[in-house]
Amino acid sequence: MNSHRVAEEICLLTPSPIRLTDAAGTQVRCLQGTIWITVASEPDDVFLRAGQSYLIRRNGLCLVEQIGDSSIQLDRRQAGGWFDGLIRCLKFVPAR
Repeated sequence: MNSHRVAEEICLLTPSPIRLTDAAGTQVRCLQGTIWITVASEPDDVFLRAGQSYLIRRNGLCLVEQIGDSSIQLDRRQAGGWFDGLIRCLKFVPAR
């Protein structure tokens, strides 16, 4: 079985959360600032500071939101699905 690792650094510019579904197996790493993560059916929210990471273990809705200026890295073993769509969306957002 071929396993490809896909990682993308994302600078969060707006206070709107990133919505992920079917994200089990995705590692969220906080590169700068503070990140708030909430995953459906998980009893607690997660707060990450620069250098910390969190592995999403369940599918379902996951929200990743910044607190202040922040950047994250999303790391997933296989490309496809929500990951490809998110990356296309973020890369082609027109500058304001």
